[in-house]
Amino acid sequence: MTTSDWLVVAVAGSLASGVVGVVLTLPAWAPGHRSTLLVGRLLGLHAGLVAVGGAAMTAAAIRSWQLVDEEPAEQASATLIEVSGLDGDGRLYALIVLLVVATTACSVLMLTVAARFALSDDVLPRTLACAVLGLEIGLCGFGLAQVLAGSRNAVAIGAVVNLPLVMAAMVACWPPHPDRPSRPRRAPIAAPDR
Repeated sequence: MTTSDWLVVAVAGSLASGVVGVVLTLPAWAPGHRSTLLVGRLLGLHAGLVAVGGAAMTAAAIRSWQLVDEEPAEQASATLIEVSGLDGDGRLYALIVLLVVATTACSVLMLTVAARFALSDDVLPRTLACAVLGLEIGLCGFGLAQVLAGSRNAVAIGAVVNLPLVMAAMVACWPPHPDRPSRPRRAPIAAPDR
């Protein structure tokens, strides 16, 4: 794939991720959810990115599987996903496809549920959303360690850029203390009577 092909994939992935983020948080666009709405949008955006990335990895694994199963005399190119120097069994790529699909589905489901839980006023759902954000902070920290070790992988750099956003989302999503009532929502200011 050329650079322009990857650019098209990146733009399509960004648009799809934005749509998923909007759809997941649409019910909470009421005026009272300002802080947690941003958390829900961020988690929805991450769910979209994981879905698009998983679809791209699944397609690459399926194409690699097809290329490995062709006759050696007819193979026009190497596999897209190189597992080892001894790639020769298509069943290995079948396992990769299965693992990528299962991991993508579980990750998207977890991020989707966390995005909806972040919009709740209850302590337990907000705590579960914070647990997912804590997992994301750990993954972003791993990306930071890779960048500090000299890696220039786009995923690791994206994780480093995303780290402050996820940390801010964790602070905004942190559940209120159960003994302390949450701040009452302000009523709209009425116009004075004349």
